[in-house]
Amino acid sequence: MLESLALIGAAELGKVVLEKTLELGRTAAEDYVKDFFKGCLKGGMLAAKPEIARKATAAAVQAFLLLAVDELEDQDIAKATIRDRYDQALVQFVKDEAVKPILGSAFEKDCRVIDVAALASLWQRSTFKGQPFPTLPDRFDWQHVGNEYLRKVRRLVRETPELKSLLETELLEDIARNTAQVSPGFDVAKYRNSLQTSYGYLKLYTLDSTDRVDAIKLWQVFIEQTVREALPPMRYELPLDLKRQLQEQGQLEADLSIEALEHYRREYFQQSSRKAFEAIAASPRAVILGDPGAGKSSLLQYLALEWVEGKTETLPLLIELREYAIAQVNGFLEFLHRGQGADWQFDQQQLHQYLLEHPTLVMFDGLDEVFDRATQSAVIDDIIRFAQQYPQAKILVTSRVIATTRNAFNMQSSNILRFSR
Repeated sequence: MLESLALIGAAELGKVVLEKTLELGRTAAEDYVKDFFKGCLKGGMLAAKPEIARKATAAAVQAFLLLAVDELEDQDIAKATIRDRYDQALVQFVKDEAVKPILGSAFEKDCRVIDVAALASLWQRSTFKGQPFPTLPDRFDWQHVGNEYLRKVRRLVRETPELKSLLETELLEDIARNTAQVSPGFDVAKYRNSLQTSYGYLKLYTLDSTDRVDAIKLWQVFIEQTVREALPPMRYELPLDLKRQLQEQGQLEADLSIEALEHYRREYFQQSSRKAFEAIAASPRAVILGDPGAGKSSLLQYLALEWVEGKTETLPLLIELREYAIAQVNGFLEFLHRGQGADWQFDQQQLHQYLLEHPTLVMFDGLDEVFDRATQSAVIDDIIRFAQQYPQAKILVTSRVIATTRNAFNMQSSNILRFSR
């Protein structure tokens, strides 16, 4: 059953998954979609675009079923056993009234994790034809299934223009409602003064707790860094004990061979270093990597101050990802509209329109300071979606080397740069 689903084209998913596999008639399938998106997509939009919601539901259900089967296979359960013991239970499971909205929650704009604890509990309590569901292996990893399912749903949204448009319509309606309640305005002149106050002078009190009042301008001490394009060895230049710990936690891949590692190191250091500003100017999207204290944040602040001093007309927006991650908001525009950790607030409706119509420099500082891996993955997805929605924006992301992998930043045309040593 499930093997055949993987071969079905997207155009047939709605009919096959919702009507044939789940044994639902058309009316029942429509009710299933409504329950699936309960609390996520609004009823009016579902009625206006029923086929889009239908195909999205089918694709999501298919993804969840296949991930569950993959996890069972990873526990060394034979395909025949999965077919005989688990297939019917899995299909019955995704038809459960309590399961449908949990799976549908992955389409919410601010969804960070799937409630896998609830899914696990529901499985243990579920029955089929009066018999309990078959027991899952002790090592069945619900968290892995939930994380992969959420990732596949996000990819589905990105790669389905109609669905993306439907969700963005809901986003714009939310923006309009929030803006109507409280609007911080769009005062660029005051914003310029705020940046000067926030970043114009070094914060020496972080180094010296005495009552010194010396004011040193960032302009006076900033030295432009040089960068090289980052290559794979950046993940392996770690102390052995720390590297082993990260590998055990699944945060690093297996070691490269000594020969391969030396090859990558030679290739990296044979590159000519470039001035940071030159490299940034040459790339519409870049990730800047550096060790602690290397000046990643100072670089972004300096770029913002160039606009303050009138050296560029491109409006800079600087977002500290640590503050964004704890703000509990629906995206970066809402963070800049009402986020308590934002240095300045902009009306998100006006900012949305500005981003669509004007070049901007949007800087995301400190990805490594988002410590929870699931949250960090969600933040990366938010950055990717932002870059896709606002193609005129130049995107910069900073992070410590240890917190990154090359595959984490799959933004189109992105350039990964590392401060030269």
